[in-house]
Amino acid sequence: MTDWCDRAAFLRRDWRADAVAESFEVSGGPYAPATARRLLVDLLAQRLGEFDLFDVSVLVSELVTNAVRHAGADEGQTVLVHVAVAPGVVRVEVCDRGPGFAPPADPRARPEGGGNGLVLLARMSSDWGVAAYDGTCVWFERALAS
Repeated sequence: MTDWCDRAAFLRRDWRADAVAESFEVSGGPYAPATARRLLVDLLAQRLGEFDLFDVSVLVSELVTNAVRHAGADEGQTVLVHVAVAPGVVRVEVCDRGPGFAPPADPRARPEGGGNGLVLLARMSSDWGVAAYDGTCVWFERALAS
């Protein structure tokens, strides 16, 4: 696992004692979002209901896309995804080598297009945020329906 991201990730700091946590890395670049979605679905298919799994995979795809677009995660870099499931909640962190950003209090799509990833994140998660320390982790938690 990549040292820079372990320092930024909350899951490495005992998010919840009752959580089952796993991580995976994907190469950056244009195929990274689809690869991350596939790996996430493989990892969580037996743990989450269909609707929760769909929503979580959409959010992971959006965050990995942002890592590629805004943090410059190309094929020569990796994006790290930490996933934890605890009773009633899932937490995901998508980490990259980017400089981070200040999350807007009320995300809105840009008039010229784009910006929908954070809008979806705010609407589809229970909580979310950004942690930056020698890299950036955008994280979210989602209360599970079942």
